[in-house]
Amino acid sequence: MFVLDYRYETFLALAEEMNYTRTAKKLHITQPAVTQHIQYLQNELNVDLFHYENRQLTLTKKGKQLQKDLLLLRKEIIQIQKKLAPIEEAPSFIFGATLTIGEYVMPELIERYVFAFPAHTLAMLVDNTAALIDYLEHGKIDFAFIEGEFNQHVFGFHKISDESFIAVCAETNPLWKKEQEINELFSHQLMIREVGSGSRLILETALKNKSIHLDSFDKIMMIGNISTIKQLVKKDLGITFLYRSAVEEELLNGTLKEIKIKDFMIEHPFHLVYLKTANIKGMEIAQNFIQLLS
Repeated sequence: MFVLDYRYETFLALAEEMNYTRTAKKLHITQPAVTQHIQYLQNELNVDLFHYENRQLTLTKKGKQLQKDLLLLRKEIIQIQKKLAPIEEAPSFIFGATLTIGEYVMPELIERYVFAFPAHTLAMLVDNTAALIDYLEHGKIDFAFIEGEFNQHVFGFHKISDESFIAVCAETNPLWKKEQEINELFSHQLMIREVGSGSRLILETALKNKSIHLDSFDKIMMIGNISTIKQLVKKDLGITFLYRSAVEEELLNGTLKEIKIKDFMIEHPFHLVYLKTANIKGMEIAQNFIQLLS
């Protein structure tokens, strides 16, 4: 089994714990030994890996890069070893999905995948776009389905679909009965996702393109759960912007209504993304999903 040099393992443990005492306990070594390992690496690499100020330990820019590279290296070597093993195990992998995609797109796609590849073991982690990109870069997941922005130089990608992003309100709210100017919505409470959410970034970008800041809305309520947002909007406690696929059922049964906004149409793609380099398994499994989407 592949094991990193013990000093690099100490570095990874300290980068996770951000505390010398907890790191020593975790690795079953002394605290001076932790310090010695880190000092050795910093001298060997001729860089500062950690910064200590106001009793707070943080990774330097070089430290963050080393952590990311070591986690990816560890993951890829283990994957290669599994491939070369005499008895090949059925593939297992973990992927990420944003909240909207995870709840409204993935159930059907996972069903198709399990039917096509019954021996595979898969796990899905749901989080916002920013978190999923970070997990990818640190080798914690193999690929991700996202709706937000990403660096196309670093990540390979495949577009899943183009999705309409619409404003909705309660059936009892008169906003849906006629086309509105965007500024006519500002007096209504806006329900939005948390910072880092792809859907929030899409709305902020669309508003910015119209020279509008999010603070133009009189009241904003931040909620990290789509189902909760929809329930509050149904009770006419505010309005929101969501992907049409996330409110398709409510639009059909009339519990939510689309607000038509003049000169404010938003279309945004959903993507499957993976690291272009150092992610052999991620690329291979991602290709299986891409075939199912074709």
